[in-house]
Amino acid sequence: MMTETQVNLNVHEIGILLSALQLLDLSEEKLIARDYGSAPALYNKLYSLYERMDTSQTGLRNDVVPSF
Repeated sequence: MMTETQVNLNVHEIGILLSALQLLDLSEEKLIARDYGSAPALYNKLYSLYERMDTSQTGLRNDVVPSF
């Protein structure tokens, strides 16, 4: 049974995850923490990676159509 995997994410994808984690309210954080672990700890881990990436191109890109 696999417990870890590596996923290649670009700066935009990490930005999406960081934004989503910021939008969690306290009840959602508690629910996630009960089943999976600390959302703030994941945010901090992702943010430390994000800080080391080239974020100069993180604005809205005209060639990308949102899926929502």
